Amino acid sequence: MLCALLVSGVLFALVSAPAGSQSNLPSMGEPADNALSPLEEQAIGRQLMRQIRASLPLARDTQLEEYINTLGQKLVQASGRQTSTFNFFIIQDPAINAFAIPGGYIGVNQGLIDAMNFEEQLAGVLAHEIAHVTQRHHARTFATGRSRSLSAAATILAAILIGQASPEAGQAALAAGLAVTQQNSINFTRANEIEADRIGIDILNSAEFDPSAMAESFSILERKNRLNTAGLQLEYLRTHPLDSKRIAEASNRAANLTAKSRENQLDFRLFKARMNVLTTEDKAQQLQRENSKWRRNNAPETAYALALLHLRSNRLQDATTWMQELSKRVKDHPMVLLLEAEIKAAKGDVKESQKQLRTLHALFPERFSILELLLDQVIEERQLADAKTLATNYLRHTDQPHPQAYRALANVQQQMGELAASHEMLAYYFAEYDEYERAASQLELALRHIAPGSQDELRLRASLDVVRGVSPR
Repeated sequence: MLCALLVSGVLFALVSAPAGSQSNLPSMGEPADNALSPLEEQAIGRQLMRQIRASLPLARDTQLEEYINTLGQKLVQASGRQTSTFNFFIIQDPAINAFAIPGGYIGVNQGLIDAMNFEEQLAGVLAHEIAHVTQRHHARTFATGRSRSLSAAATILAAILIGQASPEAGQAALAAGLAVTQQNSINFTRANEIEADRIGIDILNSAEFDPSAMAESFSILERKNRLNTAGLQLEYLRTHPLDSKRIAEASNRAANLTAKSRENQLDFRLFKARMNVLTTEDKAQQLQRENSKWRRNNAPETAYALALLHLRSNRLQDATTWMQELSKRVKDHPMVLLLEAEIKAAKGDVKESQKQLRTLHALFPERFSILELLLDQVIEERQLADAKTLATNYLRHTDQPHPQAYRALANVQQQMGELAASHEMLAYYFAEYDEYERAASQLELALRHIAPGSQDELRLRASLDVVRGVSPR
């Protein structure tokens, strides 16, 4: 379904140019802007991301989203780009894969995360994908194809974009009528890979990560590919060609930079533990695995996984026991304290849970995962004015607020009878997810509940004009 949508959307946008327009196409070697402008890249990226959200199993847990975006934004900042132009997301898929699409959207599969042993190695993969975006490799590949013919270029670009999310579909798209251009596009991709390695290692180094982690992640992928008993190439390697020369070049480049220590890995280990628990399809089997790990290492992330597993299965006494084991090993970590607050609330000690959450929220006001749970409890107790203040302050004082905060505030405002404000917040929520038509509908609903000629009407109509300007026709 995703592949069909991507093919139809991308090809329609690219092939529906007026007849005769090919005569004005840029020749090989001209800047990528002449073939695909940054605004066009962003529009394509938004369209693809809408289909990805609708069609792929994305990890929806706020704590997982916060971790991958915090790590990704640290790398983006080190690259010198604006963090607001990038978005990172996790796909619940055991296949080892990661990809970037135009507009700064970077996806990474659960399987690839699970294969990495250190945070720096995951950071290396993300830095590589960030480099694909900053160097505009999609536009450059499109420019190469477009010099041959518009229809061939459209197929090449569609194949690249589709192939990153689904290699089999991407290969099929390339094979359809592209016998001549296929090898050239692959060679160009390999050149892009080398450039992304170089830029990515510099990003790692600037972000204070060990630059040798890039080569380490490549070695892990190569080893996983060799050990693959199915005999099929890893999905990541199909779209990111890898050989011993690339690994050696990455190692040599990192050797000329200063190595960094890897002391603080608790965030990464807790993140992986949470991801594995929340995405497991067999809780009983996962419980056996975690118990086996505990007998081997007594590691804090294993105690975290066991406490979370028991909480999710409503075995609250067992969850409390493992929480006590975890607290012996980890002090004052927000993920640990948040889990403790969840367990307290599940046991009925909502007052103590809420007290802990308010303390955490004061210490980490930018973490929506904390506010999300606090809002749930406050709304449940019908403390709507308090909930409105909490959500409003978060949105006002956070540089890149979580989109769900707009929805949470809209829910509170709806319950308080503030219908215009509720629809306006829902409009912001949908706009954050590139659903501009739905955002426009919410703004139109908001206009029905405000006085004609008021400042509120002027503001809402101005917002509606902006949303309609972005929304695809």
